[in-house]
Amino acid sequence: MIYRLLSITVWALFPALLMAQGEERQNHTGSAYSHVAFGEPLDLYAAGASGTGLRGVSSFDNYVVNSANPALWGVGAYSRGALSLDMQHLNATQGVNQSARNRYMIERFQLILPIQRNRLGLSVGFMPVTRSNFSLENEGSMTSDQLDVEFLNQVEGTGGVNRAEAGLGYRINSNIAVGYAMNYYFASLNRYHRFDFDNAAFGSMTYDEQLTGTGLGHRFGLFLRRGDLLNEGDDWAAGFNIFLPTELDMSRDVESYRLVRNQNQRVDLLGDSSVRNGTIELPLEFNMGLTYTPSRYFVLHAEWLEQKFGSARYTFQASQEQMLRNRRRMGGGFEFHPYRNDEAGGFFSRFKYSAGASKDTGYLNVGGDTVDTVTLHAGLGILSGRTASSVDIGFYMGFRGAENSQQVDERIWGLKVTLNLAEIMFVPPMFQ
Repeated sequence: MIYRLLSITVWALFPALLMAQGEERQNHTGSAYSHVAFGEPLDLYAAGASGTGLRGVSSFDNYVVNSANPALWGVGAYSRGALSLDMQHLNATQGVNQSARNRYMIERFQLILPIQRNRLGLSVGFMPVTRSNFSLENEGSMTSDQLDVEFLNQVEGTGGVNRAEAGLGYRINSNIAVGYAMNYYFASLNRYHRFDFDNAAFGSMTYDEQLTGTGLGHRFGLFLRRGDLLNEGDDWAAGFNIFLPTELDMSRDVESYRLVRNQNQRVDLLGDSSVRNGTIELPLEFNMGLTYTPSRYFVLHAEWLEQKFGSARYTFQASQEQMLRNRRRMGGGFEFHPYRNDEAGGFFSRFKYSAGASKDTGYLNVGGDTVDTVTLHAGLGILSGRTASSVDIGFYMGFRGAENSQQVDERIWGLKVTLNLAEIMFVPPMFQ
């Protein structure tokens, strides 16, 4: 029964995964706040318990990948893989103006292979770091040849920063594990600008702006574990992950179509004195978590995330760089595993459940106001009856905004789905 439900879920999600890439190209809207600098930072929730709303830096599951802490790649006996999809609906309000937006994206692909079981593991993966999807409109006026001309400026943005990662995790003993990963960052930020004027003497003007660049980054992880600390059979775990600051060398292109010799050609609009090259510096990031397992049925989590965006750099526009501020995200959650009770009966005892809440102080200072986010989470895990694979489904509802009523308030509803593959889905490790 459970295996059939898992198969149905996988095949139902497969078209959605393919459609997600096409939908993101068609829908260029997301959070209005993502227009600042290199976009809003993204959080990858735990692949096996996204309903907690936490990254899982201190959470270990032998059948599920861990993206938050490289130290956990060496703690495990099975090959594991994960593919995650995020679907989000956002309602934005600013005064009397309202808008609704949707976002679909594949947010994680990761594979962990044990080189030596329960000792040394290799991980490779691809994950997004930031996203900048928005659509903005601004009205203005100018004077030309003693004529007052009003105009409407529309800006649509897409892209963000992504990273491809490879690293190793090593378990020193039954209580301590460490890990390291190298990340190759690549950024692509696209802006489409359009100006429409109320005077027929001025035609519409459009141009494309694109920022691209790459850089190398590093991160380190530590995992500590101790059992039977308060009671017999309990388990305590602490996890730590740190991303070092990473600098990306960027290039800037501004192009548009112009009539040249009676032919419509794409031309470079940047002059010799224009800024063509610059730097994006991603900030220092520190993530720590604590996990307590009082019994085999319950797991409790707490996490703290600190990102030093106040020290980040975006040299293409100083005003936007000055809007960046340090970000803190705090959260807690729990997991419930009734299926681990051999005597449990009933349909609902065959799943795993999770829930949590988080508070995010934001990474922006907009007009002297901070942009906070409060999010509630809940999740359901569908387990395979024949293999160790599973499908994790997480729901979340968030509220983002500032105390100043003139800023944009956003209401967010989302769904995260992760397909977790383990055990016989992959070839067993060669070296033991």
